[in-house]
Amino acid sequence: MPKPKVFILNDDAVQNSYGFYIVTSGGKLDRFKSNPVMLSDHINKNENVIGNWLNIEVINGLIQAEPNFDVARPIGLEISGQVERDFIKGASMGILPNWDSMERVGEKLILKEWELVEASIVPVPSNRNSIAIYSLDGKLLEESEIQTLCLSVQSAPKLNPKKENMKKIILSVACLMALGFKEQPTDGLDVADVEAKLLGLSGQVKDLTAENSGLKLAAQTAKEAQEAAVKLAVTQKVDLAVTQGKIPADKKEAFVQLGISSQEVLDTTLDSIPAKQNFSAGVTVPAGSGGVEVKTMDEFEKLSFDQKSQFKLSNPEGYTKLFK
Repeated sequence: MPKPKVFILNDDAVQNSYGFYIVTSGGKLDRFKSNPVMLSDHINKNENVIGNWLNIEVINGLIQAEPNFDVARPIGLEISGQVERDFIKGASMGILPNWDSMERVGEKLILKEWELVEASIVPVPSNRNSIAIYSLDGKLLEESEIQTLCLSVQSAPKLNPKKENMKKIILSVACLMALGFKEQPTDGLDVADVEAKLLGLSGQVKDLTAENSGLKLAAQTAKEAQEAAVKLAVTQKVDLAVTQGKIPADKKEAFVQLGISSQEVLDTTLDSIPAKQNFSAGVTVPAGSGGVEVKTMDEFEKLSFDQKSQFKLSNPEGYTKLFK
């Protein structure tokens, strides 16, 4: 089985027909990889779609791919045969350049950022004599338009005068580390770069401050909820103790505060205090003890003065229990 042909779509070491170099690493290939259309001579019409590209790879400054021809159509079959017979050997990229990234480095004009739109089978390789440049609206630029753009960059005295005249600053080692700079040039760092780092750190500080405030609020809310739960539990214990007659009602708040400080101490204290006998249980006086029988305080209050005196004298223990 013959080895599949591989076409070089770009070689950033080779100057193209318009006089500039295209940096391979600066190319955006995602859109092309999702629809790796193969055209004939950059003619963007359905009848000129002759296949697609497979195994698109970036290796050592090269972009290479394998053609997959649509041999079910006459044009695809015809061009496929010409490629197989080595009559056609060239491929050409159709790109959308970022003209602001065009720089003059020494004698070379270099395009550093661009996007691959399509790749066509052409009679000559793309880097040598053929390349298609698209505008933002998807139209192919005329050769004169491309040359004008290139000449405007070539004739400029400096690629980026603003950058060349940028102020420099020398930072201490501690500042370099804090801002994340790996090294410091001998002439210093660009002030704009330092400011950008500082703005980035400022944004991080704002984000962390907001996050910290949120955590503090959550912690405070949780603390208040916990304190409320503790107070509720303690109050219920103290209310029960008041009901049981262990502590007087006017001492309730003091015992609540004791329980909030330490529930263990509150429990120990309340457990050590005996509950008073409920008056509703009454006091039964045995028959023959003066003929007066009292079971409750209400019954005692209904007695005459003489009967109360008789009860007190004949049953001092029962009398005492009624008034506990």
